[in-house]
Amino acid sequence: MLSRSRIRPGSLGGIALLFAISVAVPAVAFADELDPLHLNPLSLTKYVDPLPVPAVAAPVAPNYYEIGAYPIVQRLHSQLPLTALYGYGTSAATASYPGPTIVARKGVPISIRWLNFLPPGHLLDYAYDPTIPRAATTTGVPISTHVHGAEVESQSDGGPHAWFTANFAETGPDFLDPVKTYVNTQLPATIWYHDHAFGYTRHNVYAGLAGYYLITDPGLEPQGLPAAPYDLGVCIQDRMFTLDGQLWYPNEGETEVHPIWVPEFFGDVILVNGKVWPYLEVEPRKYRFRFLNGAQARFFSLALADRMNSTPGPAFYQIASDGGYLSAPAVLNDPSDPQSPRLLMGPGERCDVVVDFSAYAPGREFLLKNTAKAPFPSGRPADARTVGQIMLFRVVALKGPDTSVLPATLVPVHRLSNPVRTRVMTLNELSVAEGPTGALLNGMPYDAPATEYPVVGTTEMWEIVNMTKDAHPIHIHLVQFQMLNRQSYNLSRYAQAFSAANPSLPATTYAPVDVTPYLKGKPFAPDANELGWKDTFRMNPGEVTRILVRFAPQDESPDFAFDATTGPGYVWHCHILEHEENDMMRPFHLVAPTPALAFTDHASPAAAATALDLVVAPNPVGAAAEVSFRLPVAGQVTVDVHDVAGRRVCALVQGRLEAGPHVIAWRRASDPSGPLPAGVYFLRIRFAGETRVQRLVLAR
Repeated sequence: MLSRSRIRPGSLGGIALLFAISVAVPAVAFADELDPLHLNPLSLTKYVDPLPVPAVAAPVAPNYYEIGAYPIVQRLHSQLPLTALYGYGTSAATASYPGPTIVARKGVPISIRWLNFLPPGHLLDYAYDPTIPRAATTTGVPISTHVHGAEVESQSDGGPHAWFTANFAETGPDFLDPVKTYVNTQLPATIWYHDHAFGYTRHNVYAGLAGYYLITDPGLEPQGLPAAPYDLGVCIQDRMFTLDGQLWYPNEGETEVHPIWVPEFFGDVILVNGKVWPYLEVEPRKYRFRFLNGAQARFFSLALADRMNSTPGPAFYQIASDGGYLSAPAVLNDPSDPQSPRLLMGPGERCDVVVDFSAYAPGREFLLKNTAKAPFPSGRPADARTVGQIMLFRVVALKGPDTSVLPATLVPVHRLSNPVRTRVMTLNELSVAEGPTGALLNGMPYDAPATEYPVVGTTEMWEIVNMTKDAHPIHIHLVQFQMLNRQSYNLSRYAQAFSAANPSLPATTYAPVDVTPYLKGKPFAPDANELGWKDTFRMNPGEVTRILVRFAPQDESPDFAFDATTGPGYVWHCHILEHEENDMMRPFHLVAPTPALAFTDHASPAAAATALDLVVAPNPVGAAAEVSFRLPVAGQVTVDVHDVAGRRVCALVQGRLEAGPHVIAWRRASDPSGPLPAGVYFLRIRFAGETRVQRLVLAR
């Protein structure tokens, strides 16, 4: 039995408690002296195990799958004992880390019944911080599988509150049905699936719950690209281990505010497709690699180098990003150009690249190296002996002619334009003298009512102002978006203005501050490999990143193949998992477009957006109140009340009203939904694509 002690792992930059877990007995145990119990990553011989290729998931009926989360054991390196993990699989016998690859075809819907076989007692329960909210369960470990990058109805999105435990003994407030439908109407792309359960995401993904999901379309995809077995997924993650080969995750934080939570996790061992520092034998021909950054928080800056003399290896030709193909290949790591950019990936991003080994004789070996600092971009340099190395490519004899090609053009990308509105969004950090205590979007916690209600079929520009010191990979559910540009700004002056408008954080409301007066220099355009569709994008510190977000399908259809306005809604968040869960995630809801309004001389479109004049009196509200507002023109209007968790608790108005002032008498005791208890609520009015929110206090 191990007992309590401390270790100072160099890649974490702090003191943490080490935990070891027996494969046979998943019980918590600690040790008196930890340094000897932390596995030294240099004790593992690199490049002795071949790169695994995850199996393709088999349906149990046409276009219908059953995939469960199971407790498993798996050998992650030939010098390690079996490691206790969680894995997805079509059965207990086939469950693995990573999970099986789901291959779908564009335009052919599939259904997946997600199942949970995880017993009570999480592998990483020792690292649970009670100050960080998570799903309250007593019957097991909850899961909520999210297909990252999928164009999907919110009921099937796998949001944080759609969780369920084994045998559906307990379910979250957004859980509706274990069978999720994926319409696959988007462009062919490399997307992926992973757990997203509320407060469990960082631990469940770390334990192994992730896998590839590929959308294919032979009629649309470029012809002649490398195909199986020369088309491979390369999922890169970092981990730490105890001496007995079990996963270790920190369980001592930096501050007393959150005594266990760590701001980011940076492991000292690299795994690719679930194998520690593997090798891949490659023929002298072209290969397609579908790179996925599946790490908790680590960015990767990747390039190949000759193992013997460190000279640059073959170039990368990036052909696709998160949401599909680029218009033309983007050249990275060009050995003839010292200024050629590297392949930079934040957590959650995917990059499909073609690498041509045809110029190299059998026996040549190339290391895939990483030079990204952690945290990115100005943290600690990657240790060249450990996390600075990813995997080895070993050239062997050619087995047959290479008939694949790298097309000069791929799939034209329709560039978005003409946004109907601009939103200023902020990335914020909370901290005390000892260190960070959390991160926020728009200065608001996840459970504050939604403030974004985009209209289906419209394009918006989001100006995302990074007010922190690190880069953040921001992911938006449901949609793909495009980068417009980046621009530097004066952080100190903007922070003053932001603090004046938002004096206390976290807040229940958000007052956006125009960043225009604080901009510096000229905007700079995206790099060549950033010109495609994205669902996750790097937001650099000290910069405003402008993205165009179209709340409609990629194929320019005006509406989705499902009603995106129903169900629990969607979220957008940082994909650094430790940030996402404390508390860098926000909900958003789509609304249906209203019919075109016939504006008069006295009611311009601008007036419709600003003249709602929502007032509640008295506030605090006693037994009754009056809700007044003014409509500049006739149209559909919704007025409803939400609790602090964002749930609608009563509806006051739903329908068409004429132009002019309106007064709604509201009596709490006679409300059809029943009397509301005292507390804080939010009154929301939606009209002509605009939303106004008023904070309410219901008195006793």
